[in-house]
Amino acid sequence: MQDNKKPQRALLKSRRFLPLFVTQFFSALNDNVYKQAVLLLLIFQTANVADGALYSNLAAGLFILPFFLFSGMAGQLAEKKEKSKLIRAVKLAEIPIMLVGAVAISTQSVWLMLTTVFLTGLQSTFFGPLKYSILPQHVAADELTKANGLVESATFVAILLGTTFGTYYITQTLGPTIISVTIVCLAIIGYLSSRSIPFSAANDANLVFSFNLFSSTTGLFKALNAQTESVGKSVLGISWFWFIGAIILTALPNYVKYVMVGDELVVTSALVVFSLSIAIGSLLCEKLSRSRIELGIVPFGALLITLFLYLLSQEPAMSFYQQPSEALFTLEQVLHTGDMYWHFIWMAGIGIAAGFYTVPLYALIQQRTVESSRSRIIAANNVLNALFMVASAVLSIITLSVFAWSIPQLLLLLAGLNLLICVYIYTKVPEFFLRFIIYLLTICMYRVRTKGEHNIPSEGAAVLVSNHVSFVDWMFILAASPRPIRFMVFAPIYYSPALHWLFKMAKAIPIDSEKSDPQAFQQAFDEVAKALANGELVGIFPEGKLTGDGSIDIFRRGIERIIQRSPVPVIPVHLGGLWGSMFSRKAKWRLPRLKWSLVAVTVDEPIAASQVTADKLRERVVALNEQYEKGTI
Repeated sequence: MQDNKKPQRALLKSRRFLPLFVTQFFSALNDNVYKQAVLLLLIFQTANVADGALYSNLAAGLFILPFFLFSGMAGQLAEKKEKSKLIRAVKLAEIPIMLVGAVAISTQSVWLMLTTVFLTGLQSTFFGPLKYSILPQHVAADELTKANGLVESATFVAILLGTTFGTYYITQTLGPTIISVTIVCLAIIGYLSSRSIPFSAANDANLVFSFNLFSSTTGLFKALNAQTESVGKSVLGISWFWFIGAIILTALPNYVKYVMVGDELVVTSALVVFSLSIAIGSLLCEKLSRSRIELGIVPFGALLITLFLYLLSQEPAMSFYQQPSEALFTLEQVLHTGDMYWHFIWMAGIGIAAGFYTVPLYALIQQRTVESSRSRIIAANNVLNALFMVASAVLSIITLSVFAWSIPQLLLLLAGLNLLICVYIYTKVPEFFLRFIIYLLTICMYRVRTKGEHNIPSEGAAVLVSNHVSFVDWMFILAASPRPIRFMVFAPIYYSPALHWLFKMAKAIPIDSEKSDPQAFQQAFDEVAKALANGELVGIFPEGKLTGDGSIDIFRRGIERIIQRSPVPVIPVHLGGLWGSMFSRKAKWRLPRLKWSLVAVTVDEPIAASQVTADKLRERVVALNEQYEKGTI
């Protein structure tokens, strides 16, 4: 088990991650240098604005087209073959593609440039499923958020650098020559770094490969439909991010020109702020997640995106939306004109929130997708991303050209749509919103220290048993777990009007006493057996009630009955620091002070089913409690 307390730079130094990180960085950098250079050349050498728009849109469409046509094949190939060898082949193919691209730029042949853009998109189509599906094979589960944060931050830095480099040098006298040499050199560097990527076994060597474009693509979505709903909605959530991002990046130059009345340097500064803030948000996500896949950050990021989109649409007031004057504001003038600098703050807020939003979703897909179909799920995600980006262009054309809306009005619409999409996703997959509530409780109201969380299995059934100190014990245990846990809850509390919605969202299992409701009592045990048979985690408080004095009461025999019926490992858990909190029997009804209360969650090693007894489990939890009181855990 990897140490999840290691900083991100430790992962960057490791051979299992660094070569892939370098390879994907130079791949993204080269794509954007070439695309931006070609787009500017196509615009500059055309006779009129209409032709320039036609060629630039054609280039953008040709880059995306391979994702629709060949993602099915790319996903199958990444599933069937060893990945490091495939990555080397894909990166080797980039060298002749860039050589052709260099000739296209030097001769300024329109159709050769467009052909090379298509080939660049084709190469990216086959690289995408490989770079994301290979991560879980080389980094531990508790490093996935860290690895994805680094990859996402590097990608957006590469997009920024590539766009800036391609824009600057293509406008210089020797620009085409420099660009031509650069794209070939970047391709060579990417290939050389790919040679150090470690061996990565095929996920499904027996997969039948299909050359049929239609059937291979539909096969991706069949594989996606076979996954859990959380994976499917995560793919939808990522595609929605690319929808928003594409609109913002496309609208940003006009927003700066017509709303901020800024010049070209202000446009460049806005692009830098937005791109770098996404990179910063991606890196911060690992810190806020405490080196785990923390789905509670996803709704937090989504709400922040909505908030900052709204603020960006309102600053300045709509009445200030105007045609630019002949003398546009310089960057210095913008920063010193009223509250104009707030525009950059809202842009940065959107970018940082986007990092919070996307990184956990990528990590969740990689962790929860069945290994034999992981590459195809990534490929399906790429197809949906491309589809949503096309849809974003259609929405922009309809609102800005047909309806003659302003950019702020489009951003306001985007804020509203983002809120609706988020509500839809979190309604369909309550786990996201539940984790958000738990995240707010355990991070904002308490300081939580977890130990031994690696003892919770990454897959397969198990039962967690814990001492029962407060009404929110289950939330702290769930916060320490990388997986959902279904807790048994006393029926009167489960069905209480104030909490029923929360327990239903958490898929808790209501249980009543055998004496008061024998049928409900038996149904609870049947539901537990069903959950364990499905490979789920079940949480139980064997004391059967909250402690009245802070001590650990006897454990009832119900746990033995569960394990006799479903022989799975049992994991003892100890909660410390909650006795005397506002949610315990010894309640001190006050809001947490600035010095937040420390809650310790300790997860012990699993006990085999054959050795489980109620008394032995209590002994283990009592031993953990003694260690906690002595300060040794």
